Amino acid sequence: MISHLSSSLFPDYGKRFHKANRGAARGCAHSTPGNADQFTNWTASDATNVSPCPFVNAFANHGLIPRTGITVENIKSALTIFQVDEALQKLFTGAAVTALASSVPQEGKEATTEETPKTLTLSALSQHNAMEHDASLSRQDAALGDSVKLDPALLEQLVALSADGQYITKAHIGHFRAIREEQSKAKNEAFVFDAKQQFLAYAEAALLLLALRDSTGNIKIDWLKLVFEQEKLPLELGWEVRPITADEVLALASELRGGEPFDKAAFEQFY
Repeated sequence: MISHLSSSLFPDYGKRFHKANRGAARGCAHSTPGNADQFTNWTASDATNVSPCPFVNAFANHGLIPRTGITVENIKSALTIFQVDEALQKLFTGAAVTALASSVPQEGKEATTEETPKTLTLSALSQHNAMEHDASLSRQDAALGDSVKLDPALLEQLVALSADGQYITKAHIGHFRAIREEQSKAKNEAFVFDAKQQFLAYAEAALLLLALRDSTGNIKIDWLKLVFEQEKLPLELGWEVRPITADEVLALASELRGGEPFDKAAFEQFY
């Protein structure tokens, strides 16, 4: 079933991005995405159809993926533009994600797996304990409030950790990751944070740092706020794409967890 589902998710939306940026994805250590002028065509998030991830919403807002009818090829194309390696792309295109897809029948036809490809909407990614999880850095727990949209108070708590008001460091991310777990444990009687949720939480924290770091290895607060508050890539503020590998995510996620290592097999539960 999964193999059929995955094979049905390959229409041609987004191929122009993959083709135009193939060279950029293989190029220098950091760069502005190829054809950067197309990223200026930003539109605000649709409040009725958003994911719990500000980066995914930013991809849609910049036209890198559609808001509905999202396919595996769309996701791969966007991740390739942003120099995410193939091993890590599998995490975002595996069974844990494709299981959230659904068939939308053509007008006048009944839905069948043979005739109607299964695709995703942004809002489908909000299913609790699929990819969305408790103790998010920027969203409330599902049992306590809105687990999809930004909680400004949480963002302010994170920003308040900055020593200079300009940067968020690896230490700040790790500290706030631990704070959020303690907050959820104390307030959420339905708190779920098993091995799957732990890996997602720490991998996301690692990805945040790896995706938004500048040449110092830290995150500029104005970059962070633009992504979290407006769901907009901070190209206008000088942000550049830097390659991200699965090995880097695994190592940094382990470090953020206090040095307790995640095994590579942690990825496999999402394939």
